[in-house]
Amino acid sequence: MSKEIKTLPMVTSEQNTKESCSTKGCGTGACAGGFGIKAGSEKSVVYRNILTYILIGIVMLLTAYLTLSFITSVLD
Repeated sequence: MSKEIKTLPMVTSEQNTKESCSTKGCGTGACAGGFGIKAGSEKSVVYRNILTYILIGIVMLLTAYLTLSFITSVLD
């Protein structure tokens, strides 16, 4: 081994910089709450977002089921 030790430069974090909304998670008070629902949102917005996520989930499950059944029918 070499007796010479090389030091690498390190990046230091600035305490003065503001954190943007993208640096925080959903549960830590970021810009939007969980599932994109902000505190104080209207009921219609909340229901629309929840319905959208449910429909996306149904479409994903249906697509996976149809793909699986197609693959099994081809292989049989």
